[in-house]
Amino acid sequence: MTPWHRNEYMLKGLFLGLWVFFALQVPASSADAWKDIFWVLGWTCGGLAVGLAIGTARLMSRGMKPWDNWKAFPLLVLLESPLFIYAGIMLGLGFGVLSGSELLHQYSEPVAKAFGLTWNDIKHTPPVGDWLVYCVVGGVVLGLGLYQMRKMEDGQWRFLTGLGVAAALVYLASEYVMDIKVPDRTDPEKLVPLFESKVARFNLGIYLLLGLPFFYLLTFSGEAEESEVEIMTLCATLGVSLWFLGFGEGMGGAMPFFAPLSIYFVYATRVLPGLRVFKHVLRGFSYMNMGRLALAIRFFRRALELNPNSPLANEGLVSLHNSLTLSKLDKDPDLVESLDFGLCLDRAHALLMRPPTPESRAEAERFLNLVTEKKPAYLARIDYLRVLSLIHAKTYDTAADTLARLLNPETPGYHAGLRKSVLFDSWFLALDGPKPLTDRLGWDELNKPGRRMEAIAAVERRLAADPNDDKAKEYRTMLYSQLQEGEFVAAAAIAEPKDFNYEYVEQLGYQLVDDNDPDRRERGTGYLRIAGRGLPERGPGIFKKLADVTEKAGDHVTARGYTEQVRRVGKHVGPRNLAKDQRELYYAALRKLSALVETEGDTIKTDADAADARGDAQTRTAKDAEAKPYFESAIEYQREYLDGGGGAALEAYRKIAELYGKQRDPLNAVLNTEAALAYSSSDADLLRKRDSYYYSVPIERLVAVKENVGKWFDVGYCVKKAMSVLNAKEADADLLDWATHLTRLAKVIEPTSNRTRLVEGRCLLRKGDRDAGLSVLEDVRESQKGSGDEEEAWYTATRLLGQLYLDELSRPELALRAYIDYKEFHKSGADTLFQIAKCYEAMNDLSNAIKFYTAVTAYEEHPRFWDAKDALKRLGKG
Repeated sequence: MTPWHRNEYMLKGLFLGLWVFFALQVPASSADAWKDIFWVLGWTCGGLAVGLAIGTARLMSRGMKPWDNWKAFPLLVLLESPLFIYAGIMLGLGFGVLSGSELLHQYSEPVAKAFGLTWNDIKHTPPVGDWLVYCVVGGVVLGLGLYQMRKMEDGQWRFLTGLGVAAALVYLASEYVMDIKVPDRTDPEKLVPLFESKVARFNLGIYLLLGLPFFYLLTFSGEAEESEVEIMTLCATLGVSLWFLGFGEGMGGAMPFFAPLSIYFVYATRVLPGLRVFKHVLRGFSYMNMGRLALAIRFFRRALELNPNSPLANEGLVSLHNSLTLSKLDKDPDLVESLDFGLCLDRAHALLMRPPTPESRAEAERFLNLVTEKKPAYLARIDYLRVLSLIHAKTYDTAADTLARLLNPETPGYHAGLRKSVLFDSWFLALDGPKPLTDRLGWDELNKPGRRMEAIAAVERRLAADPNDDKAKEYRTMLYSQLQEGEFVAAAAIAEPKDFNYEYVEQLGYQLVDDNDPDRRERGTGYLRIAGRGLPERGPGIFKKLADVTEKAGDHVTARGYTEQVRRVGKHVGPRNLAKDQRELYYAALRKLSALVETEGDTIKTDADAADARGDAQTRTAKDAEAKPYFESAIEYQREYLDGGGGAALEAYRKIAELYGKQRDPLNAVLNTEAALAYSSSDADLLRKRDSYYYSVPIERLVAVKENVGKWFDVGYCVKKAMSVLNAKEADADLLDWATHLTRLAKVIEPTSNRTRLVEGRCLLRKGDRDAGLSVLEDVRESQKGSGDEEEAWYTATRLLGQLYLDELSRPELALRAYIDYKEFHKSGADTLFQIAKCYEAMNDLSNAIKFYTAVTAYEEHPRFWDAKDALKRLGKG
């Protein structure tokens, strides 16, 4: 924003202040009102006409003729004459306002008479106080406020602020203007409301509306870029005018608010953006026609800042640069600093595209020298255009040297992006240009390190811009067919090639990889290796093909490496991100790799087992350590299969359990067997493995890791399996050892549970350690019952204690308490009643004994029925 822009806003505010003062001079009758209106409008329009006339003459003196473009010329006059238009409107309005005051009475009365008016017709009757001063000062302050709002950087905030200010101004004016009072025309000492009648209010609305075209004209023609501030002010004034005119009274008085706000919204969001661009473009074309090119460039660029896609602004800027000549640059040295040097090079290119005359070539060279001096970043494009110029001059040695320098990726000073933009055309000159040039460069240049990959990138960029470019298609076929894998690897070592068609290379690879010719087959595998690097989402399929080809050729080591590559690329992409067919190849590779390393581990383990058989513990330990990494790798592959969402989870867990078993790690084998059983609880092989692995788990190992594996370790299995052994009447020592081991494992995880201690006590009793077994069972009885399995274990321990107390320890009173407690269990019955009767009999409490024996006889089908009958006979009750 410049000082003149600030002055423009102050003048806009002053205009509104003077116009409001003029509007407040509302005569009583409509006839008098229209006389006043025409008098002020006449002076304002007259001043505007003088300003337009001066502006028109000024443009015509600069060579602009109205008849060249009748539609555009009036707009140019408005846009190029802001000083004269502002001066004309402000001076005309100022005289129109002041002419009705006593200050200019003696000068304005003769003029009024010349138009058939009297002094009373044009005389102002202002409200109480010196309102002219108030309006002038208020207008200037308003202008400064608008200027400050215009300086807000945030356009959205400025828009919303304008919306709020406009609504507030309408409200304040509608509320407080009615309080203005003026002297009564018949009794000057008496004050009466200025807008006592509807006619007066209507006239005031008309006065304000008439000022809006002049305000918009000031806005349109001003040098300051139009913004939401001006339309805010205009819409606020419109709203006040509509309120005085009584617009929308039947709708609750809301229309004076909503109509201006709607106009403000539509204009600020739909009209204003395009209008601002159009004004800058129009000014740009105007200055371009006047030869003031630096100013024209400034306005075109401002238009492009507001709308980078403006076709008119782009057309104007291009047209300006296309019309440049060195003579114009010589006449205006400052123009050089404003130029778009890219367009300058376009101009030089246009001069060199057709076989140029010596003069055209010399002019193009001067443009190139100018850009070289002012903008060396364009050096790559300058050198390309200079090669064209040298070719036209048939200076082939220099042209070849310059082109070779441009084709060399190690040449310093080139901007990477600009060099890329001319690289395809440069290679075209080197390969298909004039014969003297291709003889000096040609294929020898292409075979230099790094050149082919750069040429391929240039071709891909050209085809991306124009897929139908036949020459680029021809170059693609030629360049890829000659590409060596080493060239790609060397380029990828610096940075992964971006402008490279991996799909095309993949197609070439599949065409050659099954060829019977070993050389062609090797080229095919090279292409596929390149494609695998750039197409990771198709990598499993590509490397699987390579693995199959090398496997077929008998190269098992390389085939295994490709299979490992399938695994790596699948893991890198993420199996869930792969297509279904690629994902299945990834899973198959994992299973294959797992099987391969397991086989290698098995070979070593065979030696370990042989050493173990002959009692060579040292060799066995060494061989186990040697085999362990192979089994660990196999487990890792299986884990990766599971983590990647492999479908055969049951078999994967089965295999992991087997591998841990081969590693002599029964605890992890147990955990994975349990995981597998979650998928098939009746699998006979898994059940057999579970029995074997649990028996092999060392107690001290489980103690060391119980915090980590407790929630996966199946205590219930240990308890039930031990119980089944203990319940067998013919259990031998080995089975009892098994049951005891399972019990100890369960107790590591649940040391205080009733079920584990019950099994522990039973094991001790079966092994002959009666005192220890009795102690454990008594501990269970003194514990809480719990629920479920814990409750059942408590009652079972209580029953066993009753049996021991009665049959072995001759403690019928203790046995009785145990059986009485057990009687509450839902599984108790006639047998419990019989044992209670025996306890009473042993205690010589015959009445209770007879009572419970009698209760047993109620169960006629129970085996104890006859025992109870015999007892009753023995007690004399039979």
